[in-house]
Amino acid sequence: MAHRQVFSAMGFLAAAAAEIAVCPGESERYGDRKCNHDPTHRVCANLLDSSGKPLAWGSNGNLSRRTFWEITGQSAFQWDDRIRANHGDSWCICMWATARLIETVGCENIHLNCAATDVAYVKSSYQDSGVSLASAKSCLERKCPKQSLPQPLDDASLPASVPGSMPQRSMAKWMPSSFLPLKLGGVLVALIAGVAMYVRSPGRQDTQLREVELERAL
Repeated sequence: MAHRQVFSAMGFLAAAAAEIAVCPGESERYGDRKCNHDPTHRVCANLLDSSGKPLAWGSNGNLSRRTFWEITGQSAFQWDDRIRANHGDSWCICMWATARLIETVGCENIHLNCAATDVAYVKSSYQDSGVSLASAKSCLERKCPKQSLPQPLDDASLPASVPGSMPQRSMAKWMPSSFLPLKLGGVLVALIAGVAMYVRSPGRQDTQLREVELERAL
């Protein structure tokens, strides 16, 4: 069953990547404005409030509420003007920055766009720029339950065979009918190989040699 788990995970990642929404406010650096391209910018975070100003992160009772750029130490590179220019309020941020935000203000106080976040990718990662993603992965499961659920993979999308992983008899149970020619072809190849080995076997060759000598004697 190990190979089914591998292919199910691959199918889940592929399906999740295809369904990721546009991150509103992201630039055209990725062409489609989605957070599913480079190895780190996989989380779509809401960085501006409804008035277009940098959003303060933290609980209402927290007097030290700060913006994304202040919490992550990126105030010198603050790009809220670019987000406004793209008529949005969000941006594809680094996974390490997401973890830092969660650890600072708490999971309940972060602002994410789950539909535009590559949740599957983040959950399959362990660290980013040396920062552990354990807090980010745990929080995403709570904040984005729909995107965190694994999608079942249809048997028809599995390969015809994985060498050494499953007996042929068991494979027949999940192999779709569309693979019947491949199945029959495999049986035919096995038969031909068996016959060839039989014909070339030493015992068989000795028997053939005796038959030839007998024919000559007659």
